Amino acid sequence: MRLDSKVIAITGGSQGLGRALAKACCREGARVAIIGRDFHKLESVRKEIGERVVCFPCDIGDSVEVSNTFKKIEAQMGGLDALVNNAGIYPIFKLETASDEQLRSVINTNLLGAMYACREAIPLLKKSRGDIINVSSEAVRFYPPLLSVYTASKSALEAFSQSLRVELAPSGVRVAALRVGHLLREDPSPLDDETYELMIKTFEETGFMASTGEGMQLDTVTSAAIHLLTLPADATIDLLEIRSRH
Repeated sequence: MRLDSKVIAITGGSQGLGRALAKACCREGARVAIIGRDFHKLESVRKEIGERVVCFPCDIGDSVEVSNTFKKIEAQMGGLDALVNNAGIYPIFKLETASDEQLRSVINTNLLGAMYACREAIPLLKKSRGDIINVSSEAVRFYPPLLSVYTASKSALEAFSQSLRVELAPSGVRVAALRVGHLLREDPSPLDDETYELMIKTFEETGFMASTGEGMQLDTVTSAAIHLLTLPADATIDLLEIRSRH
């Protein structure tokens, strides 16, 4: 098993890609700390996967909660070998009608949350010469309508990743951005029917749908993440983009 005895923290680990990543890492022998807001969803994943998973309820956009969570991870799991910043939200709205709270929520979760997690994880990862993976989106290349703030948050996350990679290189900590394309969902859509229909209509009218492909299985993306986590020590990948075939 390629991740035998490694300790990996995954934000947004209670559903979707985060849950799939947790399962994939455990199959490779890792112990996984799943981080998310909803304890009941986290506990459901733990019961599904088993004793290799430990739940850490946390609002990733709250710096105090994030700091406390990584202290608990170190105390309960003995250290950290990798951090996967997967937590993200993508509310659909037009910028002209967006509230301040909508803007703050996206930036706090998608960008500041990743920064908080990195800040707390770095001292632990320096000890293990570990890895950081920041999950980005093909939105940074194809600019979907109604997702301008989400796209900005992921573009900033990629720039942050590249600068942090240079900053941490002397310590042996690797930083990669994993740019993910259209995924086939296993969980129900978080969007209500009216919002979903507006999104699809707008995507079709603007031609964005043509760029996304038919969609990938979650395990397709987890295989890319495992590849990043198991690279030989003499190699690094700065940006890995995985997209659906057309």
